[in-house]
Amino acid sequence: METLPCPDFLSRSNFFKVMWNFPKVLVPSFLCFNMVIQILWMCFISMGQDEWSALMILCLQLWIYISVFQSRTKIRLLTEDLYRISNKLHAYTLQKKKMMKIYIWIYGLFAISGTAFMEVTIFRSGMLNYTIYMMRQSEIIPAHLKEIYADILKVNYALPILLANGFFTILPGYYCFVCCCMKQFFLRFEMKSKILIAHHDYQRILEIYKKMNETMIMMDNLLSLPILVSVINILSTLFWYGYTFVFVPYDNNMVGIFISTGFVQYFVLLMMILPPAAAANQAAATAREIVLSLPGWFPKRYSIIKLLVCRRFQPKTALTLGKMYRIDKSMLISAVATLISYGIVVGTLGSVQSSDDEN
Repeated sequence: METLPCPDFLSRSNFFKVMWNFPKVLVPSFLCFNMVIQILWMCFISMGQDEWSALMILCLQLWIYISVFQSRTKIRLLTEDLYRISNKLHAYTLQKKKMMKIYIWIYGLFAISGTAFMEVTIFRSGMLNYTIYMMRQSEIIPAHLKEIYADILKVNYALPILLANGFFTILPGYYCFVCCCMKQFFLRFEMKSKILIAHHDYQRILEIYKKMNETMIMMDNLLSLPILVSVINILSTLFWYGYTFVFVPYDNNMVGIFISTGFVQYFVLLMMILPPAAAANQAAATAREIVLSLPGWFPKRYSIIKLLVCRRFQPKTALTLGKMYRIDKSMLISAVATLISYGIVVGTLGSVQSSDDEN
């Protein structure tokens, strides 16, 4: 809603216009509120490792929001470029468009139902009661402020889940959508190029590929760094859920359900980023090979086409994480293996430290 202009039929009413622009104020307010409460909790109540990890995740989420908010105009231009390329290539039939809408609705229902389920489980798990108990045992907070702070903690418990499953699921979803579009465009270009080669229309091939190449470069320039931070945020949260589920004892089954649900949701988000981007990179590499082989198909204009290809398309174009890591299929396996390795190391160090303390 922040990257798209308000529709005309809504902009006629001041109420709907305000509601359309409401997320611009709501999301940063929630983030700042959560961060202030988390810092106060660390200063006055607890200094545990969980609090530091929660603060780090909040900082990552705030950085993602600021980065996406600053690029909202360019993201709108990227969406418009995708629409123009789709019309030029006739990449999506009516049936595929309907399926795309169905997938978007399923993803929206997944995010909403996951948010509601996690809100219910966290309040029934007893985690909030334990946190309020620790706050009431604090000698720093005045007695007349403890009830007010207890109400603030209830809100603070609900907001991170609402943000994590609301706003911060939008970026992986949008990135997955754009990657699927780019993959479809390159596959369609591969089919269309065969027809254009048969008609000796190399100029049209280069024009279409140039537009797709520029769109992919624009996409990587806009989203590579936010997606890198988003992947770090997802991996950090997955590590926290996995470590808590395996190594931290808990008596309430609702805690286990809450942790398992959160782990599944964030793993789905990771699957929506890495595999689609890897598939788009593979399709882009295949399209690039077609363009590089064009001079061989037109021997009479070999030198002209070779010069154009070398001048414009010699550098490889690929989706990356922060302009540092090219996304491929093996990255998902590497990420999961890294999480497991760090979990084993941290768990082993924790058990050794516990045995030393007992001795």
